Amino acid sequence: MEAYEYAASWGSFLRSGDPGACMYGFDSDCRPQSEEHRQAVIEWMKQCRLNVIERSEDFGDDELEKLDAFVEFITKRNIKGQAGGSFIIEISLCGSVTCCTTYGQELEGEMRSDMNDCNGSGDAEPACQYILDNYKPEFRIVRRIGDVCQNVVACKEEKLQVCREIYGGSDTNFNDKDNANLYLVWAAASSLEAMQEAG
Repeated sequence: MEAYEYAASWGSFLRSGDPGACMYGFDSDCRPQSEEHRQAVIEWMKQCRLNVIERSEDFGDDELEKLDAFVEFITKRNIKGQAGGSFIIEISLCGSVTCCTTYGQELEGEMRSDMNDCNGSGDAEPACQYILDNYKPEFRIVRRIGDVCQNVVACKEEKLQVCREIYGGSDTNFNDKDNANLYLVWAAASSLEAMQEAG
């Protein structure tokens, strides 16, 4: 409720098309309605931040801290109707794919065991599909938004681009999102296995 109330405090709807109207687009759980809504909120909060800096005497001493905390919260918040992934698969356009819990820790227990199954001999697809169906991992990427790098949910094209970078010689159709997700799980499992062997 605190984040929801804070969002409304920075809302602005003086006329149709006012960019500040995006702050009224939250339900009480303060989840973005879409990725576009999330980006609109982040862009609006950049303007609000400048306002606080330029008119610091009109705000409390902790306003910038609260504003930055809200932006971090919204950047990571699941979209309305989207199930929270039980772990994160972090991708980068250079072809790096890693995984961690939603709190940035190493995978443990059954979750790690199920990921290791993706590296078993034979067909890895059933094990990778099991991960997608049962854990619903969240694919994330660091994307430059304006002058700031933000950790956000990866879009389809970014996932396809990473797959092409890793599996350039494969004849797999990576334009199929399902194939891309399977291969990214497999890549994350391979990275996890390499880390375990190195550790």
